[in-house]
Amino acid sequence: MNFSNWLWLWTAIMPLAVILYYFFRKKYKDQKISSLLFWEEMMKEIQASPYLKKLQHHLLFYLQMAALVLCVLALMGPYLEDEGLEGNEFIFVVDTSATMLAGSPSQFEVQQEKMRELAEEAGGKPVTIVTAGESPEVLVREEQETEKLLETIDGLEVDYGNEEMEQALLYAESLAGDESAVIHVFTDALDRGRLAGKTGRAYVVHGMERPLANASVLQFGLAEGEGGVRAIVQAANHGTEKLAGEIIVTSDSGTRQQKPVVLDAGAEIVVPFEGLANGNVWRAELQIGDEYKADNEMSAILQQPVDQIYLDAALHELVASGFSALGMEAVLMESDAVGKSTGAPIATNQTDLLANPAPVLLLGRNDASPVEVSGKIEWMDHPLLAYAPLDGVFVSHLYPGFDGYETLASIGGQPFIQLSPEGDIAVLADIQSTDWPLNPSFPLFLWSAVQSLSQSGDFLGFFQPNEYRSVALASDSGEWEIFKEDAYLSSYLEGQGAFKAPAEPGVYNVVGEDEAMKLIVRLSNEEKMLAAGTSYRIGEAAEKAETVRHSVMPWLIVVILLLLIAEWEVYRRGIARR
Repeated sequence: MNFSNWLWLWTAIMPLAVILYYFFRKKYKDQKISSLLFWEEMMKEIQASPYLKKLQHHLLFYLQMAALVLCVLALMGPYLEDEGLEGNEFIFVVDTSATMLAGSPSQFEVQQEKMRELAEEAGGKPVTIVTAGESPEVLVREEQETEKLLETIDGLEVDYGNEEMEQALLYAESLAGDESAVIHVFTDALDRGRLAGKTGRAYVVHGMERPLANASVLQFGLAEGEGGVRAIVQAANHGTEKLAGEIIVTSDSGTRQQKPVVLDAGAEIVVPFEGLANGNVWRAELQIGDEYKADNEMSAILQQPVDQIYLDAALHELVASGFSALGMEAVLMESDAVGKSTGAPIATNQTDLLANPAPVLLLGRNDASPVEVSGKIEWMDHPLLAYAPLDGVFVSHLYPGFDGYETLASIGGQPFIQLSPEGDIAVLADIQSTDWPLNPSFPLFLWSAVQSLSQSGDFLGFFQPNEYRSVALASDSGEWEIFKEDAYLSSYLEGQGAFKAPAEPGVYNVVGEDEAMKLIVRLSNEEKMLAAGTSYRIGEAAEKAETVRHSVMPWLIVVILLLLIAEWEVYRRGIARR
């Protein structure tokens, strides 16, 4: 132990003064009493050292001396030295995706404990905490108070969304002051190749080094048949060991059915359930001995099947062939009559029909000219494209996009597929300018589009955790409340930006003044795949590690207070005996 202020050593005169007081205070004359002469021989040893006798039997003196000596030490600023962290500034990039819930204790809890340790070892150096969600968020910036850092770390929560680590790392680099900053990444797995091109920075990656057993529900679908409801559950084992369990499907009406399953390592199976009793909202649950439970459930809603669509005769015949392959009735209508149809979705290229009440699948545009494009299609993870990946699709020309629409897929930064605030779907290309009809994903996209356009009025749709989306909500009050079962979560005000879905997967009720709708949040397939990583370090910080001082004063103050309490108790007992 060292001291930071030796000048206060002069205060040691205070305990010396107390000792002198005890030595030279008034002495009393001893008077021999005949009845005690018998004990004189036995007391000679103690009488030879009268001052030692007083010290041995004066507890109050000891307590006073101990408190004074500790006060002197406290004034001198005692501290203990410890090896600090390398770097002059620290940035914590925290993965808050659903996969961080894997393990027991969860990977997120393990990383929180590591963050607490590093925050305490920072020794007052600035620390910035950034979450790596869909868009990076700074929780604290260059915070130096350890208590505030620990409070922020304890308040971290998993938001179930996809982690955008590349974007978060770029953002963290922009926050770093100089080359002395060290970026600590807390995640389950981060490939070294993603940091290979990042030079001039020091990175420390804290990963999940142990592979975990994991099985999940990949898909859950419902259909209404003659013998009742038919459900199909697709389950997969993503681990390297064989797992056995059961799949249970339940409805809001109380219907329950279960089947045993055995999943080999890396295998996928489809489990059908036939003849289920009627129900509206259903849940599929995989009960199995894995170490990641967040992906073991999925909810679905039973909707009325759509078997008809009104098709504009101006569209290419391949569109009608795509709907025919789905077993749907495509009613071919002249362009001037298709806008008058009701009761089913419309497929057309007439942009003026977007203002009609009927749902519209726009394939191309009749009010603009296309421009040549090149490049690969980039698309977002959205329910509309869940069954229709766009890999290998070639598009030569695109029409201009719509302002205010959500872009689901793009080519070279130009919109290819958009979603309107009312739920209409716009494909900004003529079918004949693509090879999409030759791809198996084309009829699947048509099916997803029709299902999306024909959703019932009491179902708001399928969302991903924390997804922002424009929705068609209208009520007299303009306010909607979101509930999970009977628990209130949040409110949404019409016209105050895009609607934000809840974070946790499950079924929610969106309640307006005179209307209520169901909303289902589903975990993305990306968050159902666990990856075991490693902990490693890349780069060196310009500022080397230095010792950190930990003050001993708080502990000394606590001991001094306890001594004062004991001294008061001794004094009180002494007064009481007089």
